Amino acid sequence: MPWYPKRSRYYMPCDTDEEIEQGDIFWGVPTLIARHPDLSDHFPQSPTQLPPAETLAPPPLSRVKDGISVHADPVIILPHTCDFYGPEKGRRNRVRLVARIERLADAGIAEHDRVLARSGDGFDHMFFLPSWNDPTRDADDMMVNLRYMTSVDAAYLSRQRRLARLSTAAIIALRRRIAQFFTDYAPAPAELVLADTSGGLIRNDRDLARLGLVAEPQPPPSAMSDTAPHSNDA
Repeated sequence: MPWYPKRSRYYMPCDTDEEIEQGDIFWGVPTLIARHPDLSDHFPQSPTQLPPAETLAPPPLSRVKDGISVHADPVIILPHTCDFYGPEKGRRNRVRLVARIERLADAGIAEHDRVLARSGDGFDHMFFLPSWNDPTRDADDMMVNLRYMTSVDAAYLSRQRRLARLSTAAIIALRRRIAQFFTDYAPAPAELVLADTSGGLIRNDRDLARLGLVAEPQPPPSAMSDTAPHSNDA
């Protein structure tokens, strides 16, 4: 079962004035990581060797900022749209969870392992992205690094700075990877399509009652006719 759609089917058109949705990609949004200041303030003896966490005391709060690194790579919106939809929950909830996007060539993955990264059959912490400028150009391939997530204020996510929107097929693949990353279980795409049909993407405005997923509203008893037949009259 392939993890990802074809490169030519990864993205879909999106007008500037359209609401922000899960899978939208932006520039101009910071991502952060808080490293221990004792580690960030020294030359590392080895890029792959880190001391056990138990050997490092938590730093004073006044020094925490010394270990914070800020990255300026593009980001992707992670939560389902209903968590932050602008005209509804987004008016009260200013928190937006994003993940950092890195160039595959800069992600520390050996050349012979990039085949696995592109197929989705390896590197479970990443979601593959072809370039939104030219999906056919594999030299510009990218990855969403789910190890680098950051909560940012909604003000960072200007629709003027939206770079791309994932297609429906790519959104299903993203949700599948997110589920696997957090639970070690990768749902079949059919499960996620069913879940989407039940919950609905906001832009599709699905009618849950019509789908039989919620009960149809019933009129109050006072609104029923006194002449309606009783069950024992049938």
